[in-house]
Amino acid sequence: MSNPDHSSLLKLYNSKLQEMINDIDSHAVQILRRLKDSGFEAYLVGGGVRDLLVNLKPKDFDIATSALPGEVRKKVPYSFIIGRRFKLVHAKRGEHTYEIATFRRAATTEELETTDEDNRRLVEENFFGNIEEDSFRRDFTINSLFYDPIDQTIIDHCNGIYDIHSKTLRMIGDPQTRLIEDPIRILRAIRLSQKLNFSIETELRTQIVTLKQELKRTILPRRREEWLKFFKLKNVEQALIELFDLNVFEILLPTFHKLFLNEEQREEFLCHIRGFDYYGVNFADATELISVILASYLHATKPKGFNINDLIENEEFLLFCRDELGVFKAELGVFFQAMEFIEPLKKIEIYSKKGERRQRSLVFNQAFSLSLKLGLLTHQFSPAEFLFWINEREKFSQNQSASE
Repeated sequence: MSNPDHSSLLKLYNSKLQEMINDIDSHAVQILRRLKDSGFEAYLVGGGVRDLLVNLKPKDFDIATSALPGEVRKKVPYSFIIGRRFKLVHAKRGEHTYEIATFRRAATTEELETTDEDNRRLVEENFFGNIEEDSFRRDFTINSLFYDPIDQTIIDHCNGIYDIHSKTLRMIGDPQTRLIEDPIRILRAIRLSQKLNFSIETELRTQIVTLKQELKRTILPRRREEWLKFFKLKNVEQALIELFDLNVFEILLPTFHKLFLNEEQREEFLCHIRGFDYYGVNFADATELISVILASYLHATKPKGFNINDLIENEEFLLFCRDELGVFKAELGVFFQAMEFIEPLKKIEIYSKKGERRQRSLVFNQAFSLSLKLGLLTHQFSPAEFLFWINEREKFSQNQSASE
């Protein structure tokens, strides 16, 4: 049986998107309508469209348009231009922010040659183009699909719909060139293939293995962002093992590489990681996510126990946090405070003898909630002890509400 042609696939997936129209953010559609009513092209693009097509709930919806940033700001209420190197518009709607980007194109050789070296990168990112030119500037084919939920049309210049259908992660353009251009795409490729359960296209995978040393050129804040996204994956343990197998840990996270070389420690660490959902980790809170990662690491690598106060002065541990994971100083402070606060929470009998004012002070301590999660995750609390503290917090919260 022959594979469906491009137009048939577009029709198939367009019908699918029409059935999922209620999953598309209404504010994003309103922004599109404003731009279209003003005579501009405007589409949903990128991860939001991709996730809808593979039956995942999108985290957000990005918008691409023919309108220039200044024109977007005039037409879309409560919006503002951000960025110097790459000008975007952010539109605020309640707690959500919608990113609106003007179609880009690649700069010509002549345009780059007439720009001084210091400003070349700045200029190169801000040549505006059409939707086809914008498509080919994106990273993977499955991220290059544009969707208009108002006219109900899919625009696909990079044959991304084929790769959605075959569950293939494919780079737009030459993989070697595109990975050298931005090595962080190596991490993105591994993460997306795991998130979507897609196969990495053969040549792209070959170049990932060949060019992994290029990751040393990436900056820590971007690597940190990727690490946190890895730990939010449903199949996080498979993704981490893939990073280890491809020797990415050895290059960027040597501390994790050493951990994964030890089979017993690796299994203990992954056992803690599997419990993140069960123990109610807030994946949207970077500080909390980093704290449970660090606690899992410490309990896997120090099975005989450790003194948290010693770690505060431990240069090796601090360098691991700062230089490998990109943990901020303030986040590390929150983690240490929460780990220290586990000890008084283990002493329920002493707590029960305290007066109401001191009990209230303890359960409303800023470290209380995170300490409970860390203690349960690392098996320092039994489920019954955890439930006791939840009930105590609820009791005082209700009393406080009744008195107001």
